[in-house]
Amino acid sequence: MRALLSMTAVLCSAAIALGDVTYFTNHAAFTDFVSVAGKQLKGVETFEESLVGAQAKIPFPNSLQHGVPQPTFPNGIDATNLIIQTNITPGPFAAQLNPSASPNALWVNGPGFLGSNSVKVGTDEFLDGLFSSLDLIFTSHDKTAIGVDISTYPGFNAGHNGFFMAVFDTSNVLLGTFVIPGMTPTEPAKNFFGVWSPVPIGRVNIWGRFDIPQPFAVDNIEMWVPEPTSAALLGTAAALLLRRRR
Repeated sequence: MRALLSMTAVLCSAAIALGDVTYFTNHAAFTDFVSVAGKQLKGVETFEESLVGAQAKIPFPNSLQHGVPQPTFPNGIDATNLIIQTNITPGPFAAQLNPSASPNALWVNGPGFLGSNSVKVGTDEFLDGLFSSLDLIFTSHDKTAIGVDISTYPGFNAGHNGFFMAVFDTSNVLLGTFVIPGMTPTEPAKNFFGVWSPVPIGRVNIWGRFDIPQPFAVDNIEMWVPEPTSAALLGTAAALLLRRRR
């Protein structure tokens, strides 16, 4: 027990706890923390099931999800409880879903596109002059930790000054917000964001700050759930959190 408490203290020093959730910008620290916290990895959406060619970029409309065909995704994405769509609400921390009806809302790129080293999915709303964010929606109500890689592209990052994250529960109640400050490196670099929550996560909204509308993309969306031994405690944590908010 003493060793477990000591390890937890070390991991917490590599994270940022704000309110009821804990945020990470270091992937190794995130993985260690959620493992100690009793989570198990349910799946990772890598978009490698896409048929997009090398150096190609293919646009398509909202939304991207399992079982719904989109260009280069004949069966949708592999992850069964994840929906990805744009949000054209101006500004960060979009409180409600607001996908556009544009036929070019989203796009997928192949390896080699503008320096990218993997398949990624991003927002293409900048083509219509719109600022936009990305919503990652988790429909199974069991995800209590989420990790994601976020990327910008050389030549398309004018005035970039950070990423703004908003995390919501399964009733779309805001759990917390976090900012990755400054101009983040462009492709092929990836910028990691992770979040742990005591209650299930329903949505993560990602907003990139730019001077003018610009694209950005996500990859390697990790979805963690409670291990069977800790799942029974999740309902108690949710009840306590709800009581604190009243």
